[in-house]
Amino acid sequence: MTICGIELSASEAILTLLKGNKEDYKLVDVEPRKIKIVNDTDQNEIKAFRDSIFAFFRENSVSNIYIKKRVKRGNYAGGPTSFKLEGIIQLYDECPVSLIPPQTISSTNRHRHNTIPSEIRRYQHIAFETAYTGLP
Repeated sequence: MTICGIELSASEAILTLLKGNKEDYKLVDVEPRKIKIVNDTDQNEIKAFRDSIFAFFRENSVSNIYIKKRVKRGNYAGGPTSFKLEGIIQLYDECPVSLIPPQTISSTNRHRHNTIPSEIRRYQHIAFETAYTGLP
């Protein structure tokens, strides 16, 4: 079982893949670690993002996708482009796609006794924690 954790930040999807379970997981080190969109009003770029991220899921045999849920209002609200990217990802129909609230991610990772693997880049920490939360 391969789990993909995603953090949507501005106009990019930050990705982390994990295999296994919470007690015994393995980081899958793959490229790309981010998929970005430059112009969210250009239909061809939207299609290119969709094709790139769907190809990533297929090539890595992703069995579950978990996206860190963003707030819709207030100081920490997600931008319109990130909600558009979220919708595109949710259209992937070859495996379940779930949104995980930040509170659930924090709670799950607070009980994790080990540290984040050193292979994880700093910008991937939230995507890693999201994927870890989705592990059985």
